[in-house]
Amino acid sequence: MMRCPASVERWLSEPVEGCPCGRKHPIGLRKVVLAPGALDLAEDLLPEGERASTLLLLADTDTYEAAGARVAGVLRGAGRAIREAILERKPLADGTTLERLREELGCRPCRVVAVGSGTISDLGKIVAAEAGVPLMTVGTAASMNGYSSSIAALTISGLKATRPASPPDILLLDTLVLAAAPPRLTRAGFGDLCSKPVSSADWVLSHRLLGDPLCPTALSLAGEAASRARAKAEEIGRGDPPAVETLAEALVLSGLSMTIAGASSPASGGEHLLSHYLDMSAEGWGREPALHGEQVAVGTLACLALYERLRRASPPEADAPVPSEESAEELAALHTHLGQPALGGVLAEARAKSSRRPGRAERRRLLACGWADLWASLDSQLAASEGIGEDLFRARVPRTFGEIGVEGPYAVQLLRLARHIRNRYTALDLAADLGGLDRWAGEIAAELAG
Repeated sequence: MMRCPASVERWLSEPVEGCPCGRKHPIGLRKVVLAPGALDLAEDLLPEGERASTLLLLADTDTYEAAGARVAGVLRGAGRAIREAILERKPLADGTTLERLREELGCRPCRVVAVGSGTISDLGKIVAAEAGVPLMTVGTAASMNGYSSSIAALTISGLKATRPASPPDILLLDTLVLAAAPPRLTRAGFGDLCSKPVSSADWVLSHRLLGDPLCPTALSLAGEAASRARAKAEEIGRGDPPAVETLAEALVLSGLSMTIAGASSPASGGEHLLSHYLDMSAEGWGREPALHGEQVAVGTLACLALYERLRRASPPEADAPVPSEESAEELAALHTHLGQPALGGVLAEARAKSSRRPGRAERRRLLACGWADLWASLDSQLAASEGIGEDLFRARVPRTFGEIGVEGPYAVQLLRLARHIRNRYTALDLAADLGGLDRWAGEIAAELAG
Protein backbone atom coordinates (compact mmCIF):
# COMPACT_ATOMS: atom_id res chain seq x y z
CA MET A 1 0.00 0.00 0.00
CA MET A 2 1.31 3.44 -0.91
CA ARG A 3 2.07 5.64 2.06
CA CYS A 4 2.83 9.34 2.22
CA PRO A 5 3.24 10.97 5.66
CA ALA A 6 0.39 13.36 6.42
CA SER A 7 2.96 16.06 7.29
CA VAL A 8 4.22 15.86 3.69
CA GLU A 9 0.97 15.15 1.88
CA ARG A 10 -0.63 18.42 2.92
CA TRP A 11 1.90 20.31 0.79
CA LEU A 12 1.48 18.29 -2.40
CA SER A 13 -1.93 19.07 -3.84
CA GLU A 14 -1.88 22.75 -4.79
CA PRO A 15 0.56 25.68 -4.75
CA VAL A 16 0.85 27.36 -1.36
CA GLU A 17 -1.42 30.42 -1.41
CA GLY A 18 -2.25 33.06 1.16
CA CYS A 19 1.26 33.05 2.55
CA PRO A 20 2.13 35.96 4.88
CA CYS A 21 5.04 36.81 2.58
CA GLY A 22 2.53 37.71 -0.13
CA ARG A 23 3.83 35.27 -2.72
CA LYS A 24 2.30 32.17 -4.27
CA HIS A 25 4.55 29.12 -3.90
CA PRO A 26 4.40 26.36 -6.54
CA ILE A 27 5.54 23.02 -5.14
CA GLY A 28 6.13 20.74 -8.15
CA LEU A 29 6.36 17.55 -6.08
CA ARG A 30 3.17 15.56 -6.63
CA LYS A 31 3.69 12.04 -5.26
CA VAL A 32 5.76 10.89 -2.28
CA VAL A 33 5.98 7.33 -1.01
CA LEU A 34 7.88 6.69 2.23
CA ALA A 35 7.39 3.07 3.24
CA PRO A 36 9.08 -0.33 3.48
CA GLY A 37 9.14 -2.11 0.13
CA ALA A 38 8.48 1.11 -1.77
CA LEU A 39 10.88 0.13 -4.57
CA ASP A 40 8.29 -2.35 -5.80
CA LEU A 41 5.85 0.52 -6.36
CA ALA A 42 8.00 2.34 -8.92
CA GLU A 43 5.86 1.24 -11.87
CA ASP A 44 2.59 2.11 -10.12
CA LEU A 45 3.75 5.70 -9.64
CA LEU A 46 4.56 6.40 -13.28
CA PRO A 47 1.92 7.80 -15.65
CA GLU A 48 0.52 5.34 -18.16
CA GLY A 49 1.10 7.88 -20.92
CA GLU A 50 4.87 7.47 -20.63
CA ARG A 51 4.75 3.72 -21.35
CA ALA A 52 5.67 3.94 -25.03
CA SER A 53 8.89 5.92 -24.51
CA THR A 54 12.30 5.26 -23.01
CA LEU A 55 13.17 6.05 -19.39
CA LEU A 56 16.70 7.12 -18.42
CA LEU A 57 17.81 5.51 -15.16
CA LEU A 58 20.68 7.43 -13.55
CA ALA A 59 22.71 5.94 -10.69
CA ASP A 60 26.26 5.25 -9.56
CA THR A 61 27.69 1.78 -8.96
CA ASP A 62 26.83 1.84 -5.25
CA THR A 63 23.29 3.17 -5.59
CA TYR A 64 22.60 0.85 -8.51
CA GLU A 65 23.45 -2.07 -6.24
CA ALA A 66 21.44 -0.63 -3.34
CA ALA A 67 18.26 0.10 -5.28
CA GLY A 68 18.82 0.81 -8.98
CA ALA A 69 18.93 -2.80 -10.16
CA ARG A 70 15.70 -3.53 -8.28
CA VAL A 71 13.95 -0.49 -9.73
CA ALA A 72 15.14 -1.34 -13.24
CA GLY A 73 13.85 -4.90 -12.81
CA VAL A 74 10.44 -3.71 -11.63
CA LEU A 75 10.10 -1.28 -14.53
CA ARG A 76 11.33 -3.72 -17.18
CA GLY A 77 9.05 -6.37 -15.77
CA ALA A 78 6.16 -4.01 -16.43
CA GLY A 79 7.25 -3.54 -20.04
CA ARG A 80 9.03 -0.19 -19.67
CA ALA A 81 12.01 0.53 -21.93
CA ILE A 82 15.01 1.74 -19.93
CA ARG A 83 18.36 3.22 -20.85
CA GLU A 84 20.87 3.13 -17.98
CA ALA A 85 23.58 5.68 -17.16
CA ILE A 86 25.66 4.21 -14.34
CA LEU A 87 28.43 6.46 -13.02
CA GLU A 88 31.52 5.42 -11.13
CA ARG A 89 31.52 5.19 -7.35
CA LYS A 90 31.31 8.58 -5.60
CA PRO A 91 30.73 10.73 -8.70
CA LEU A 92 30.97 14.49 -8.62
CA ALA A 93 28.13 16.85 -9.46
CA ASP A 94 30.25 19.01 -11.74
CA GLY A 95 30.50 20.25 -15.29
CA THR A 96 32.58 17.29 -16.44
CA THR A 97 30.02 14.74 -15.24
CA LEU A 98 27.16 16.72 -16.76
CA GLU A 99 28.93 16.88 -20.10
CA ARG A 100 29.49 13.13 -20.03
CA LEU A 101 25.82 12.54 -19.31
CA ARG A 102 24.81 14.84 -22.16
CA GLU A 103 27.00 12.87 -24.55
CA GLU A 104 25.70 9.49 -23.33
CA LEU A 105 22.01 10.35 -23.44
CA GLY A 106 21.71 9.29 -27.06
CA CYS A 107 18.00 9.99 -27.09
CA ARG A 108 15.47 12.22 -25.41
CA PRO A 109 13.90 10.11 -22.64
CA CYS A 110 10.33 10.61 -21.53
CA ARG A 111 11.51 10.78 -17.92
CA VAL A 112 14.65 10.60 -15.80
CA VAL A 113 14.71 8.14 -12.88
CA ALA A 114 17.52 9.20 -10.51
CA VAL A 115 18.50 6.50 -8.00
CA GLY A 116 20.82 7.78 -5.30
CA SER A 117 21.26 10.52 -2.71
CA GLY A 118 22.89 13.98 -2.88
CA THR A 119 25.02 13.91 -6.03
CA ILE A 120 22.73 11.68 -8.08
CA SER A 121 19.66 13.62 -6.93
CA ASP A 122 21.22 16.90 -8.05
CA LEU A 123 22.45 15.50 -11.35
CA GLY A 124 19.01 14.06 -12.00
CA LYS A 125 17.40 17.46 -11.54
CA ILE A 126 19.75 19.10 -14.02
CA VAL A 127 19.60 16.34 -16.64
CA ALA A 128 15.80 16.23 -16.48
CA ALA A 129 15.57 20.01 -16.77
CA GLU A 130 17.90 20.12 -19.76
CA ALA A 131 15.94 17.35 -21.49
CA GLY A 132 12.66 19.05 -20.63
CA VAL A 133 11.22 15.91 -19.03
CA PRO A 134 9.88 15.02 -15.55
CA LEU A 135 11.96 13.39 -12.83
CA MET A 136 11.36 10.54 -10.42
CA THR A 137 13.90 10.36 -7.61
CA VAL A 138 14.50 7.14 -5.70
CA GLY A 139 16.44 7.93 -2.52
CA THR A 140 19.02 5.50 -1.19
CA ALA A 141 20.08 7.21 2.07
CA ALA A 142 18.60 9.63 4.61
CA SER A 143 21.76 11.69 4.23
CA MET A 144 20.61 15.12 3.04
CA ASN A 145 17.55 17.33 2.55
CA GLY A 146 17.79 17.99 -1.17
CA TYR A 147 15.47 15.28 -2.49
CA SER A 148 12.39 17.51 -2.47
CA SER A 149 14.08 20.89 -2.94
CA SER A 150 14.02 23.17 -5.97
CA ILE A 151 17.79 23.67 -6.00
CA ALA A 152 20.81 21.61 -7.04
CA ALA A 153 24.34 21.89 -5.68
CA LEU A 154 26.93 21.81 -8.46
CA THR A 155 30.64 22.52 -8.75
CA ILE A 156 31.18 24.56 -11.90
CA SER A 157 34.67 25.81 -12.75
CA GLY A 158 35.78 24.80 -9.26
CA LEU A 159 33.16 26.89 -7.45
CA LYS A 160 30.59 25.00 -5.40
CA ALA A 161 27.25 26.75 -5.64
CA THR A 162 23.52 26.12 -5.79
CA ARG A 163 21.35 26.77 -8.80
CA PRO A 164 17.58 26.70 -9.29
CA ALA A 165 16.23 23.33 -10.41
CA SER A 166 12.82 21.72 -10.56
CA PRO A 167 12.22 19.12 -7.85
CA PRO A 168 11.06 15.65 -8.85
CA ASP A 169 7.35 15.24 -9.37
CA ILE A 170 7.65 11.75 -7.85
CA LEU A 171 9.78 10.87 -4.81
CA LEU A 172 10.16 7.28 -3.69
CA LEU A 173 11.86 6.46 -0.38
CA ASP A 174 12.02 2.80 0.61
CA THR A 175 12.65 2.75 4.36
CA LEU A 176 14.28 -0.69 4.12
CA VAL A 177 16.86 0.75 1.73
CA LEU A 178 17.37 3.85 3.87
CA ALA A 179 17.88 1.81 7.04
CA ALA A 180 20.41 -0.43 5.24
CA ALA A 181 22.55 2.53 4.15
CA PRO A 182 25.88 3.05 5.96
CA PRO A 183 25.08 4.50 9.44
CA ARG A 184 27.46 7.38 8.83
CA LEU A 185 25.24 8.61 5.98
CA THR A 186 22.16 8.58 8.21
CA ARG A 187 23.97 10.50 10.94
CA ALA A 188 25.13 13.04 8.37
CA GLY A 189 21.50 13.60 7.38
CA PHE A 190 20.74 14.45 10.99
CA GLY A 191 23.71 16.83 11.06
CA ASP A 192 22.40 18.60 7.97
CA LEU A 193 19.01 19.20 9.61
CA CYS A 194 20.56 20.61 12.78
CA SER A 195 21.73 23.68 10.87
CA LYS A 196 18.25 25.21 11.12
CA PRO A 197 18.78 27.67 14.04
CA VAL A 198 21.79 29.20 12.25
CA SER A 199 20.32 29.18 8.74
CA SER A 200 17.07 30.78 9.89
CA ALA A 201 18.91 33.42 11.93
CA ASP A 202 21.11 34.21 8.93
CA TRP A 203 18.02 34.52 6.74
CA VAL A 204 16.38 36.93 9.18
CA LEU A 205 19.67 38.85 9.40
CA SER A 206 19.91 39.29 5.62
CA HIS A 207 16.25 40.29 5.51
CA ARG A 208 16.70 42.94 8.20
CA LEU A 209 19.94 44.43 6.86
CA LEU A 210 19.72 43.89 3.09
CA GLY A 211 16.01 43.47 2.44
CA ASP A 212 16.25 39.89 1.16
CA PRO A 213 12.78 38.28 0.84
CA LEU A 214 11.70 36.28 3.89
CA CYS A 215 8.94 33.67 4.01
CA PRO A 216 7.43 32.79 7.41
CA THR A 217 5.87 29.62 5.99
CA ALA A 218 9.24 28.30 4.86
CA LEU A 219 10.83 29.25 8.18
CA SER A 220 8.13 27.43 10.12
CA LEU A 221 8.32 24.30 7.98
CA ALA A 222 12.11 24.12 8.29
CA GLY A 223 11.72 24.40 12.07
CA GLU A 224 9.13 21.61 12.12
CA ALA A 225 11.50 19.38 10.16
CA ALA A 226 14.41 19.93 12.54
CA SER A 227 12.24 19.40 15.62
CA ARG A 228 10.93 16.06 14.32
CA ALA A 229 14.46 14.75 13.81
CA ARG A 230 15.95 16.13 17.02
CA ALA A 231 13.25 14.38 19.05
CA LYS A 232 14.73 11.08 17.81
CA ALA A 233 18.44 11.96 18.00
CA GLU A 234 19.61 8.93 19.96
CA GLU A 235 17.53 6.47 17.96
CA ILE A 236 18.80 7.98 14.70
CA GLY A 237 22.35 7.57 15.95
CA ARG A 238 21.65 3.87 16.55
CA GLY A 239 20.06 3.49 13.13
CA ASP A 240 16.69 2.28 14.47
CA PRO A 241 14.47 1.83 11.37
CA PRO A 242 11.46 3.80 12.73
CA ALA A 243 13.79 6.69 13.62
CA VAL A 244 15.40 6.59 10.17
CA GLU A 245 11.88 6.87 8.72
CA THR A 246 11.24 9.91 10.92
CA LEU A 247 14.53 11.41 9.76
CA ALA A 248 13.60 10.83 6.11
CA GLU A 249 10.24 12.51 6.64
CA ALA A 250 11.99 15.48 8.26
CA LEU A 251 14.46 15.72 5.37
CA VAL A 252 11.60 15.82 2.87
CA LEU A 253 9.92 18.61 4.86
CA SER A 254 13.19 20.55 4.99
CA GLY A 255 13.54 20.23 1.23
CA LEU A 256 9.98 21.47 0.77
CA SER A 257 10.81 24.53 2.87
CA MET A 258 13.48 25.41 0.31
CA THR A 259 11.05 24.85 -2.56
CA ILE A 260 8.54 27.18 -0.90
CA ALA A 261 11.22 29.81 -0.35
CA GLY A 262 12.56 29.45 -3.88
CA ALA A 263 16.05 29.37 -2.35
CA SER A 264 18.10 27.32 0.09
CA SER A 265 17.86 30.04 2.77
CA PRO A 266 15.54 28.21 5.24
CA ALA A 267 18.05 25.38 5.62
CA SER A 268 21.38 26.80 4.52
CA GLY A 269 23.35 29.69 5.97
CA GLY A 270 26.91 30.36 7.06
CA GLU A 271 27.33 26.78 8.27
CA HIS A 272 26.78 25.52 4.71
CA LEU A 273 29.29 28.03 3.35
CA LEU A 274 31.82 26.48 5.73
CA SER A 275 31.02 23.00 4.40
CA HIS A 276 31.22 24.11 0.77
CA TYR A 277 34.55 25.83 1.40
CA LEU A 278 35.92 22.66 2.98
CA ASP A 279 35.00 20.78 -0.19
CA MET A 280 36.56 23.39 -2.45
CA SER A 281 39.78 23.69 -0.43
CA ALA A 282 40.30 19.96 0.18
CA GLU A 283 42.98 19.48 -2.47
CA GLY A 284 44.82 22.70 -1.65
CA TRP A 285 44.84 21.89 2.05
CA GLY A 286 45.75 18.25 1.49
CA ARG A 287 42.75 16.69 3.24
CA GLU A 288 39.83 14.44 2.37
CA PRO A 289 36.43 16.09 2.70
CA ALA A 290 34.15 14.65 5.36
CA LEU A 291 30.48 14.04 4.57
CA HIS A 292 28.49 17.18 3.88
CA GLY A 293 26.21 16.75 6.91
CA GLU A 294 29.20 16.12 9.19
CA GLN A 295 30.84 19.34 8.04
CA VAL A 296 27.55 21.21 8.39
CA ALA A 297 27.15 19.96 11.97
CA VAL A 298 30.55 21.31 13.01
CA GLY A 299 29.88 24.49 11.02
CA THR A 300 26.59 24.92 12.88
CA LEU A 301 28.32 24.79 16.26
CA ALA A 302 30.98 27.22 15.01
CA CYS A 303 28.36 29.69 13.78
CA LEU A 304 26.41 29.39 17.03
CA ALA A 305 29.62 30.24 18.90
CA LEU A 306 30.01 33.24 16.61
CA TYR A 307 26.44 34.36 17.29
CA GLU A 308 27.16 34.13 21.03
CA ARG A 309 30.06 36.53 20.61
CA LEU A 310 28.04 38.85 18.40
CA ARG A 311 25.27 38.87 20.98
CA ARG A 312 27.71 40.02 23.67
CA ALA A 313 29.31 42.66 21.44
CA SER A 314 28.53 46.34 21.80
CA PRO A 315 26.55 47.91 18.98
CA PRO A 316 28.76 49.81 16.52
CA GLU A 317 29.00 53.57 16.85
CA ALA A 318 27.38 55.24 13.88
CA ASP A 319 30.32 57.56 13.24
CA ALA A 320 33.13 55.10 14.06
CA PRO A 321 35.70 54.17 11.37
CA VAL A 322 34.43 51.43 9.06
CA PRO A 323 36.65 48.37 8.45
CA SER A 324 37.71 48.30 4.81
CA GLU A 325 36.69 45.52 2.45
CA GLU A 326 39.45 43.32 1.03
CA SER A 327 40.78 44.35 -2.35
CA ALA A 328 40.76 41.95 -5.30
CA GLU A 329 44.50 41.42 -4.83
CA GLU A 330 44.06 40.67 -1.13
CA LEU A 331 41.21 38.24 -1.84
CA ALA A 332 43.28 36.45 -4.48
CA ALA A 333 46.14 36.03 -2.02
CA LEU A 334 43.81 34.76 0.71
CA HIS A 335 42.21 32.12 -1.54
CA THR A 336 45.22 31.10 -3.63
CA HIS A 337 45.04 27.51 -2.33
CA LEU A 338 41.76 27.07 -4.23
CA GLY A 339 43.58 27.34 -7.55
CA GLN A 340 42.09 28.30 -10.87
CA PRO A 341 39.35 28.46 -12.03
CA ALA A 342 37.67 28.38 -8.58
CA LEU A 343 39.51 31.54 -7.58
CA GLY A 344 37.85 33.52 -10.35
CA GLY A 345 34.41 32.42 -9.23
CA VAL A 346 35.13 33.30 -5.61
CA LEU A 347 36.36 36.77 -6.59
CA ALA A 348 33.19 37.35 -8.62
CA GLU A 349 30.94 36.33 -5.71
CA ALA A 350 32.93 38.44 -3.25
CA ARG A 351 32.74 41.49 -5.53
CA ALA A 352 28.99 41.03 -5.96
CA LYS A 353 28.53 40.87 -2.20
CA SER A 354 30.71 43.93 -1.50
CA SER A 355 28.75 45.95 -4.06
CA ARG A 356 25.37 45.23 -2.49
CA ARG A 357 23.42 48.09 -1.01
CA PRO A 358 23.21 49.16 1.69
CA GLY A 359 27.00 48.90 1.91
CA ARG A 360 29.09 48.22 4.97
CA ALA A 361 29.07 51.82 6.25
CA GLU A 362 25.30 52.10 5.97
CA ARG A 363 24.80 48.67 7.52
CA ARG A 364 26.81 49.78 10.52
CA ARG A 365 24.60 52.85 10.87
CA LEU A 366 21.51 50.62 10.72
CA LEU A 367 23.02 48.38 13.39
CA ALA A 368 23.88 51.35 15.59
CA CYS A 369 20.26 52.49 15.79
CA GLY A 370 18.52 49.10 15.54
CA TRP A 371 20.76 46.76 17.52
CA ALA A 372 18.15 45.77 20.13
CA ASP A 373 15.40 45.23 17.56
CA LEU A 374 17.70 43.10 15.42
CA TRP A 375 18.54 40.83 18.33
CA ALA A 376 14.91 40.45 19.28
CA SER A 377 14.38 38.94 15.82
CA LEU A 378 17.54 36.84 15.86
CA ASP A 379 16.98 35.50 19.37
CA SER A 380 13.58 34.13 18.34
CA GLN A 381 15.37 31.93 15.79
CA LEU A 382 18.46 31.08 17.83
CA ALA A 383 16.37 29.88 20.78
CA ALA A 384 15.93 26.58 18.94
CA SER A 385 19.68 25.95 19.25
CA GLU A 386 19.39 25.03 22.93
CA GLY A 387 20.70 21.49 23.42
CA ILE A 388 21.86 21.09 19.84
CA GLY A 389 25.35 19.99 20.84
CA GLU A 390 23.90 17.26 23.05
CA ASP A 391 21.58 16.13 20.25
CA LEU A 392 24.52 15.84 17.85
CA PHE A 393 26.39 13.82 20.48
CA ARG A 394 23.43 11.48 20.97
CA ALA A 395 23.17 11.01 17.20
CA ARG A 396 26.92 10.28 17.01
CA VAL A 397 27.62 13.17 14.66
CA PRO A 398 31.03 14.94 14.70
CA ARG A 399 31.13 18.13 16.76
CA THR A 400 34.73 19.33 16.43
CA PHE A 401 37.07 20.35 13.65
CA GLY A 402 39.43 17.56 14.65
CA GLU A 403 36.73 14.94 14.05
CA ILE A 404 36.33 16.08 10.43
CA GLY A 405 40.07 16.36 9.78
CA VAL A 406 40.45 20.15 9.89
CA GLU A 407 43.59 21.20 11.73
CA GLY A 408 43.70 24.39 13.81
CA PRO A 409 45.27 26.82 11.31
CA TYR A 410 42.91 25.63 8.58
CA ALA A 411 39.91 26.03 10.88
CA VAL A 412 40.88 29.66 11.44
CA GLN A 413 41.24 30.27 7.71
CA LEU A 414 37.94 28.52 7.07
CA LEU A 415 36.04 30.78 9.45
CA ARG A 416 37.69 33.88 8.01
CA LEU A 417 37.34 33.05 4.32
CA ALA A 418 34.20 30.99 3.67
CA ARG A 419 31.94 34.04 3.54
CA HIS A 420 33.52 35.09 0.24
CA ILE A 421 32.27 32.14 -1.82
CA ARG A 422 28.61 33.13 -1.96
CA ASN A 423 26.73 36.39 -2.38
CA ARG A 424 24.75 35.65 0.78
CA TYR A 425 24.86 37.67 4.00
CA THR A 426 25.38 35.60 7.17
CA ALA A 427 26.72 35.95 10.70
CA LEU A 428 30.21 35.63 9.18
CA ASP A 429 29.61 38.89 7.32
CA LEU A 430 28.11 40.61 10.36
CA ALA A 431 31.25 39.73 12.33
CA ALA A 432 33.37 41.15 9.51
CA ASP A 433 31.27 44.33 9.41
CA LEU A 434 31.93 44.79 13.13
CA GLY A 435 35.64 44.12 12.75
CA GLY A 436 35.63 41.06 15.00
CA LEU A 437 35.75 38.10 12.61
CA ASP A 438 39.51 37.53 12.63
CA ARG A 439 39.71 37.56 16.44
CA TRP A 440 36.63 35.41 16.94
CA ALA A 441 37.75 32.93 14.25
CA GLY A 442 40.83 32.13 16.30
CA GLU A 443 38.85 31.73 19.51
CA ILE A 444 36.23 29.48 17.94
CA ALA A 445 38.79 27.34 16.12
CA ALA A 446 40.50 26.69 19.45
CA GLU A 447 37.19 26.09 21.23
CA LEU A 448 36.11 23.44 18.69
CA ALA A 449 39.56 22.00 17.98
CA GLY A 450 38.65 18.57 19.34
